[in-house]
Amino acid sequence: MAAISHSLLLVLTFLVAVSTLFEFSTALGGRKVKVSDTGFKPADPKDPKVVEVAVYAIDEHNKEAKTNLKFDHVLKAAFQVAQETTYSLVIVSSDEYNYEAVVVLNGDSKKLISFRKQKIYNFQ
Repeated sequence: MAAISHSLLLVLTFLVAVSTLFEFSTALGGRKVKVSDTGFKPADPKDPKVVEVAVYAIDEHNKEAKTNLKFDHVLKAAFQVAQETTYSLVIVSSDEYNYEAVVVLNGDSKKLISFRKQKIYNFQ
């Protein structure tokens, strides 16, 4: 039962993180909802901890998907602290695409929850 609850919590955290990383307009009146309204707080993309988590996300994705992406920089970052710290990141890699990653930190351990290519090409 505890494993199911933990898995459900991770899935819900992921869904919240992905859907709330950026400002979006609601259908009712166009009211803006900010990351901070969801418990996630913006983080500095250049913060060494954020960069460390992003590099971990790329490295783990490379192991799982047998790819060879290289970290370039973090475009956007947000985090939420509860029993664990959850980072929701938009990472630019060596192939110049943006990737959305969710990483959970618990003490010294890290777990990559999701990693996927954004549909928008990075034209920087």
